[in-house]
Amino acid sequence: MPVTESDVIVVGAGPAGSSAATHLARRGLTVTLLEKSVFPRDKVCGDGLTPRATRQLIRLGIDTSTENGWLHNKGLRIYGGRVQPFEMPWPDLADFPNYGLVRPRADFDNLLAEHAIAAGAEAVFNTNVTGAIIDEKTDRIVGVRSKDGREFRAPIVVAADGNSARLAISMGLDKRDDRPMGVAVRTYYNSPRHDDDYLESWLELWDGKPGESNLLPGYGWVFGMGDGTCNVGLGMLNTSAAFGKTDYKALLKTWLDNTPEEWGFRDENMTMPVKGAALPMAFNRQPAYYRGLVLIGDAAGMVNPFNGEGIAYAMESAEIAADA
Repeated sequence: MPVTESDVIVVGAGPAGSSAATHLARRGLTVTLLEKSVFPRDKVCGDGLTPRATRQLIRLGIDTSTENGWLHNKGLRIYGGRVQPFEMPWPDLADFPNYGLVRPRADFDNLLAEHAIAAGAEAVFNTNVTGAIIDEKTDRIVGVRSKDGREFRAPIVVAADGNSARLAISMGLDKRDDRPMGVAVRTYYNSPRHDDDYLESWLELWDGKPGESNLLPGYGWVFGMGDGTCNVGLGMLNTSAAFGKTDYKALLKTWLDNTPEEWGFRDENMTMPVKGAALPMAFNRQPAYYRGLVLIGDAAGMVNPFNGEGIAYAMESAEIAADA
């Protein structure tokens, strides 16, 4: 089979990978972006973006206007510590926008990949990378090999292959067990709250009336999608005694069955099955650069353990890697 050569290979076309491909291509490098899926494709996520992530989209030159299909939000609503929630508008800062965004990941990731292609990256979809090609003399990565035997070669390889981190593992970079790990599940409901202009975080989950029932493990979120539905989910860290011993789908149902019925978070209003994903946190795979391999996003464990946010840090790490 022919060998594809470029200046940089980026493995994975999620927010980290597509952002890196865009930044690298704009810096005049030839970039091959490899993705195992065919876009658009679904991805388990809350779909909500803070101003930190919005800032990265603007730096990429992406139009984040409502006219371009983005739903804007103006702050964070937090349930915890009292019956009434706290509402915290996004601040006005010099270097950050004062709004967040919501967009389904299937559409969001596809948009970022198309943006990378428009910037000059060559995207190759339906390409499952199985491992690194190592130069025997230098012991550095010089390319990757796909499941069907194709070879792609470059002096620098960016691993943006998510929590599986298959490429990093193939080079002996195992995750650190002393760093937190999370798990999250989410689904969508038809709901009159779909056009809420606040992202909503639940730091306390109850199996009945708040403050008068049993406190459940984990944290939850409700993000209006603007299309008649809400993205609703919950997460839990492995620091919780309930981690690995909990039926997360049942936990989600127990919490939501005790939210106001008019919100619509009931089984009959669910529009798709509950799905889950792991959340690699706190830089749980190191070093970020190793023998020609650069780790960004979830491949490097860059999810924030405080709030479960990962996209902003994935995109920031992509720009930092391109600058390096």
